[in-house]
Amino acid sequence: MRKSLTALTIAALQPRSSAYYIGDAKQDGLRIRVAPDGKLTWNVTVRVKHGKVLSVSLGRCDHEGRVGLDLAGAREHTAEIVKAARQGIDLLAVEAAGRKAKKDLITVAGLIAAYSSDISNPRRKGGALRTAAEIERRLKRALATKLSDPATEVRRRDLAELLDTVFLEFPREAEKRRQQIDVLFRWGIAKGYLDASPIDGLPSYGTSLPRHRVLSGDELRILWNWLDDGADNMPTDVINVLKVQFLTGARVGEVAGMTASELSEDGDRLLWTLPESRSKNKKSHTRPLVGQAHILVADLLKTGVQGPLFRILDRSRALRADDVGLALNKRNRPVAHFTTHDLRRTFVSVLDELGVPLETIAAAIGHRRGGAETRTLIRHYSRPNLDERIELALKVWDEHIQRLLAK
Repeated sequence: MRKSLTALTIAALQPRSSAYYIGDAKQDGLRIRVAPDGKLTWNVTVRVKHGKVLSVSLGRCDHEGRVGLDLAGAREHTAEIVKAARQGIDLLAVEAAGRKAKKDLITVAGLIAAYSSDISNPRRKGGALRTAAEIERRLKRALATKLSDPATEVRRRDLAELLDTVFLEFPREAEKRRQQIDVLFRWGIAKGYLDASPIDGLPSYGTSLPRHRVLSGDELRILWNWLDDGADNMPTDVINVLKVQFLTGARVGEVAGMTASELSEDGDRLLWTLPESRSKNKKSHTRPLVGQAHILVADLLKTGVQGPLFRILDRSRALRADDVGLALNKRNRPVAHFTTHDLRRTFVSVLDELGVPLETIAAAIGHRRGGAETRTLIRHYSRPNLDERIELALKVWDEHIQRLLAK
């Protein structure tokens, strides 16, 4: 049966005991299937030139076009299918193949996952990148709105819009994201996932001058007292991470990931050994915890804590550097333009002013000793025990802090 279909005639169709079809008098091949439960679907029946007869569904029929194809949309799509069939083309098969090909393309999320897996592989040339997890998180943040898109369909304009928005507030972060996206897509080309990089030609967001911020004695005292007073209701574990960084000069990510297994007692001393897997230079590093740092960490160990000492609020995982940064960003810092790395820089600068040898300071913060001309000698022959010198440097720092806080 064929009718000149309208929105009204479609709305008036009633179900029967078995399914039946109503053809459209205005568009060859187009029919409505009326199911016994009253569900309406579009159906197209057409013969492909020199081929078979096709009878396929176009999906739900909705005369209002809200949850399915309306009459105009169904007629338009059917006309395209019929026209192609007369030319010997199965348009529906072509469309299905296109959808499958698109589905088979690696998405941006898939590309990031594959890249992250590669750079975190310990068998990779040069070993696993210590910052692999941080890079993966930054890429996911940078490309959050494109994660489900095929990586081959990302355009330079898309990336420019994402990064320009970040640049308005955080120029350094915009450039870091641009660089890491560039590396991601170049890796994708090298691995055969892509033929070209969409970020090629996107200009740099500029190079930032190295930070030289060193906190004054008054600023150190203000910052410590702020942390002691709860830091605007900052989570306790974040406060403790900042205090330990304050007292040791370690990187905030190193402190945040501290575990009970990295701590050991040596007589009255408490030693913290940063393993190779968490060290930036891929060398394990032992530093004694002295003074207030010793007291703070020892008190945590007395609670019987296992695994990470510092955790996010739901205790499901260890804190990370970006968790600490986020907690700081949500609060009015008592020291202007303060970042966690300023603590590390201040630690080094003040110890230098107090006469501690630079070689000892370098050892205390986990840097390599010596210049390029002496590193071969150090690597192959020199095996000094720097524990005592490191401990002395940390005691000098702890005493300096105690004097500041006593004022």
